[in-house]
Formats: sequence, C-alpha cells, structure tokens
Amino acid sequence: MRWILLLMSVLACAMPWRAAFAQEVSGQALVDALVARTPGTTLNRMRARPNDFVQEAAGLILGYGGPEGLSAADIETAIAAEHARSRAREMRRLLEADLNDDLSVTRAELDVLLRAASATMRGRLLVWHRSADADDNGTVSWAELRRQAALRADADLSDTAMAAMREMMTFDLNGDDRVQLDEVLEAMELLGAPA
Repeated sequence: MRWILLLMSVLACAMPWRAAFAQEVSGQALVDALVARTPGTTLNRMRARPNDFVQEAAGLILGYGGPEGLSAADIETAIAAEHARSRAREMRRLLEADLNDDLSVTRAELDVLLRAASATMRGRLLVWHRSADADDNGTVSWAELRRQAALRADADLSDTAMAAMREMMTFDLNGDDRVQLDEVLEAMELLGAPA
C-alpha cells in the first residue's frame, strides 16, 4: 500500500512537468512551422523594425479587413486601392495644368503652372509631361495621361511591396483564412521580434 501511495505521489508530481513539457514541444513546433513558412524578407523586416512592422500590419488589417480579420481577398483590395491612389496622384500633377478643362495638357498650359512652381517641381513637371507625351506632339492627351499614370503606379507599388502585403497571410495561426492583429503580435513574439 505504501508503494502505491508513493508511486501515486511521484506520478502526481510528474504530471505538471509533463504538461509543461508537452506545451513547450507544441510551442516549438509552432515556431518551427512559422519560421518555415515565413519568407526571409518578412522575417528580416519584422526583426529589424518590429514597431514599423506592427504599424504596417495594423494598417492593413484594420484598414482593409473586417471584424473577423484580413483575408487574401482583402489584401488584393488593398493592393488595388494603392494602385488607384498612385494613379490619381500622378494624374493630378499634370491635370492641375489643364486650364481649359479638356482633359489634355498642352505645353503652353504647362508653362503657366511652371511659373508658379518651385525649381525642383518645375523639373519634375517637365519630365512628367515629356514622359507622358507618347506621340511627342507637345500635348498630353487623356489616354496618354492615363497610360503614364498606370505605368507610374506600377512602378510605385513594386512586386516586392505587393508580395510583402500578401505575406501577411503567413500569420494566420488558427487556420481560418483570416489574419487578426493578435495573431501577428503572437507570431512576432514567437519569432523573437516582440513589438
């Protein structure tokens, strides 16, 4: 009987240790899985500037995700919105010179805007106008303006930047095809980059 009591007390003491060990092993498995599926560029960005990474993640998740979190479709919407913003910014720069509101910008119209611009901005405006004037006739038509704005938008949002946005799905820890900010924070802590 004493042996049974002694054996039961030893087992009782060992149980919490076994549970803690099992949690540690499963936690390490999660870390290993995260490291394996997280691209190196994302790990490097996260570890180099954790606060910036959290701000980017929060902006993406809270700005484009719903109450359940951010989905892959939400990320594609964010990418489309970035492209649209960039196109609008590019078009606006030259459309400010469209004095007669005909959706084209002549060199004479541009000259009016150039007189009021700073020296640096004058150079930029001339380069933008010349780049957009595909047929080299001195007038940037609406079609040329849209084409140039699309080219600049594509250049502004590189493949690397789009990939970084899409890589946010790496942090879907619970497998529900959505990422929440808490999951990103937990993943950062597990990967040694606490915010």
